[in-house]
Amino acid sequence: MLAGFAIGLFGGLVVNLTAGDAAWVKGVITYITGPAGQVFLRLLFMLVIPLLFSALVTGVAEMGDLASLKRVGLRTLVFTLLLSTISVVVALVLVNVIRPGGGVDPGLARAMLAQAGSGAGAIVGSGRDQPGGVEG
Repeated sequence: MLAGFAIGLFGGLVVNLTAGDAAWVKGVITYITGPAGQVFLRLLFMLVIPLLFSALVTGVAEMGDLASLKRVGLRTLVFTLLLSTISVVVALVLVNVIRPGGGVDPGLARAMLAQAGSGAGAIVGSGRDQPGGVEG
């Protein structure tokens, strides 16, 4: 597996350096490797949910008594809430310290928003354009 990864990496670098802008390379990417990669990713994602569900069911079935299940469930809930709170606080602090977009000219920002669209419709619309995006 590691050898295949190394061969693919080396081959991709060679093709990119020698014929990166060639029409046949774009065709191979668009019609062969792109769809194959999407199929692989979708198959991988199809495995994740059943695998997690079966792991949870097996874990709950092996716990035995309801008291231990309650204790583990409460710990998990508290841990999740604690980590979510910490991540929100860190995000708010970083946004207030870094101030992303603070140096952008307001006129330029308005022009860019008008050109790209705004609101949730623009986000959903951009998701439709992505392979594997939002289906409508």
